[in-house]
Amino acid sequence: MKILRFFLGIVLSFSLIFIALISSVEIAAYSDFSFYEKEYNKYAVTSSVDISMPELMNVTKDMMAYLKGDREKLSDIQANIGGTYIPFFNEREVLHMEDVRGLFIGAVYLRYILVFISIICIIFAKISRGRISHFLSNVLIYGTLITLALTGILVFLIAGDFEKYFIIFHHIFFNNDLWMLDPATDNLINIVPQGFFMDMSKRIVIIFSAFILSMIGSGVVLKKIFK
Repeated sequence: MKILRFFLGIVLSFSLIFIALISSVEIAAYSDFSFYEKEYNKYAVTSSVDISMPELMNVTKDMMAYLKGDREKLSDIQANIGGTYIPFFNEREVLHMEDVRGLFIGAVYLRYILVFISIICIIFAKISRGRISHFLSNVLIYGTLITLALTGILVFLIAGDFEKYFIIFHHIFFNNDLWMLDPATDNLINIVPQGFFMDMSKRIVIIFSAFILSMIGSGVVLKKIFK
């Protein structure tokens, strides 16, 4: 039974961590569109694309709705660029964003699966020997502490050479070169330059860390209550 509970604890820990990570990405991307406006101002995006800020924000909201699955097409998004209404995304960008949409939607379904797995782990831990409060507090404290340490190491490595790991990420998750865009022809790379992704990554890390700390805090409280 101890071996079973140990195994269940590991599975539950990883499930909760990935649930927190996926939720962190979702919150970072969708909770506050003023973040995008700040980033666009920071990197002078409207000047490089020759588009007004209100127009660009409309494009952004439509683009994010597409990635979330709330909009069917990306190719029909038009914007006033340089005084002329034209499609904002070209064919290459549309194809790449189809891949990105697949990742976004796939991550949401993965979260559903992990929630189901987490519930199963808790049920099996409940019917096995030992207190469920002890099991959950250990998972929330020690499992997340280990993950927090590993996350810290990963963040340190990525911060040292963001471009290198940014490229590695794309090679892992995309089986084509559509993500390699040209600023001279592709609006997407101009509105979300590498600096934008660095800032978004920091935002995700902050939200993810808040999730982890709240999980550790919950474990501590649980341990004290049922001590």
